[in-house]
Amino acid sequence: MATAGKPIICRAAVLWEKSQPYSLENVEVAVPKKGEVRIKIVSSGICHSDVHFQDGMMDNFVFPAVLGHEGAGIIESIGEGVTRCKEGDLVVLAFESYCEECDFCKNPNCNMCMKQPRNNLQMDGTSRITCKGKSLTQMFSISTFSEYTVVSQFNVAKVNPKANLSSLCLVGCCLPTGYGAAINAGKVTPGSSCAIWGLGGVGMCVVMGCRDAGASKIIGIDLNPKKYELAKELGATDFINPKEVPNVPEALAKMTNGGVDFCFVSVGILSVMNEAFKASHPHWGKTVIIGMGDMGAAVKAGVLDLLFGRQLMGTFYGSYKAVRDIPQLVDKIVNGNIQVEKLITHRLTLDKINEGFKMLKSGESLRTVIDFNKKE
Repeated sequence: MATAGKPIICRAAVLWEKSQPYSLENVEVAVPKKGEVRIKIVSSGICHSDVHFQDGMMDNFVFPAVLGHEGAGIIESIGEGVTRCKEGDLVVLAFESYCEECDFCKNPNCNMCMKQPRNNLQMDGTSRITCKGKSLTQMFSISTFSEYTVVSQFNVAKVNPKANLSSLCLVGCCLPTGYGAAINAGKVTPGSSCAIWGLGGVGMCVVMGCRDAGASKIIGIDLNPKKYELAKELGATDFINPKEVPNVPEALAKMTNGGVDFCFVSVGILSVMNEAFKASHPHWGKTVIIGMGDMGAAVKAGVLDLLFGRQLMGTFYGSYKAVRDIPQLVDKIVNGNIQVEKLITHRLTLDKINEGFKMLKSGESLRTVIDFNKKE
């Protein structure tokens, strides 16, 4: 492309300080270095994890910054030594690396990578995005709230060229996190009962995962009954509104002959996590924690509960090795097996990003996508 080998001036949503709104700025995106690629972002999802960073939940996160960790786009140019992709390839960005070489990547029981920077910069300890003379921190080293970004080739998954990039951003976080919680972490079995606390975007993906695993009873638990129709369309069979029952675990026990086989918590509320564990079957129930709670918070699991058969576990990224496995999820979307498009309730331009986060926090939106091709 004509821009290859040159810095690019483009628009990005910048957070100058903690707990402040996004500011639309012109930023400079550098040329990719060895092992890096520069991507023209087509779509980026608005996720609760971005809120955690914006609000300063991560103590070591440095502002100013460009957030966004759920994106899809096209390779604009590549740096020296890049072998995994080429200019023009359609890619989904992954917020966890996959180098294939480290002990973590080689271990089938781990989906993290020892080469992923934990300082929200690139592997050499610097950022590729600057604004007004200041270096901007890149959330998870990717920063998808920018028209262009530079990332390691270890953080991109080359995907089916038939895929629709305007919706594919959800495969960067929402889909694998929820779908994988059921398929990989929970290992839901045919004919089993499942309960999902929180029917947001991730929760809906858990529903689809339970459905595709063959669960016979899939119970959605959410305070907003407006979400039930879509959840039913995606595979849910029953619903509970916590405001309408005095005791959720007792209600679930009556619906499932003593307790739920698989419980999934897609909200970061400690009391809900404890509730889900109590609702699982006392001798074989498994509870999977997906939502991010307060740092240092602990779920209460009784020793006798664990000895008698209840299981408690968490999952990161749906227990997928994301860069390796995302292409398979995209193929399921292209083939019509996963309906990710139905999760998107709003499409906004980048300059409306603050509005998108307001809708997320109020519950007005299920999943909002920043569409970089959408006209203002």
